[in-house]
Amino acid sequence: MTGKQFTLAFPQPLLPLDSLFADDVQGEASLRILRRWREWPKPYLGLTGQPRSGVTTLLRSWADDVGGKYLRPEDWQSLDAQDISVLLAQPLAIDDADLVKSPEALLTLMNLAGEQTTALLLGGHSATHLWHTHPPDLVSRLSAMTSIQLSNLADDEIFRKRLRQACLRRHIKIPNETLAFVEPRLERSYQAIEAFAHELDAGMSETGRPPTIPLARDILNRFLDASDCGEP
Repeated sequence: MTGKQFTLAFPQPLLPLDSLFADDVQGEASLRILRRWREWPKPYLGLTGQPRSGVTTLLRSWADDVGGKYLRPEDWQSLDAQDISVLLAQPLAIDDADLVKSPEALLTLMNLAGEQTTALLLGGHSATHLWHTHPPDLVSRLSAMTSIQLSNLADDEIFRKRLRQACLRRHIKIPNETLAFVEPRLERSYQAIEAFAHELDAGMSETGRPPTIPLARDILNRFLDASDCGEP
């Protein structure tokens, strides 16, 4: 086993919403807000986080959870109001709302969502009040919008906590030395965390081996082989 970090090169499955939040007061509150989207005071909510913090992962999972649709700017920003209105027949998870080239289109989307009382979860990688500088109505709405901020998985402590939590959900108490071995070798993403915990659980069940470094090494090696081959 080298020091090479495993990177997911195969299709990444949607993750359940409850796997994306820590088992603490803040995480439980954020999950509750997202689940109660019909009760939002305004039809739109912000979701922010640094790159690789899981914004896209959560947007996709939320859209699947509520029976909505996940969209990137290129999917809708050039549409006219009538076509946008058609999209708003279902809840929408909008990724890269901070990178929309036409802020006017984002304002139109938010206005129509208000008229049709359709939930919008707007994702970006900075505080919402920094997303756009015009038009004034959009700036005002973004500045006043309630938002959820995701923790940064690049933070070692947060990464360890999330990996330990993923294992505990599978009734696995991962030893500290195994956690220390896995930490520098596993991609900092929710998919990678869940994939590793799933394979650790399967490996323990199939072989009867404990969750120690040798089993963790075998799992990471399989991930690396799959990544190098570009195969699931």
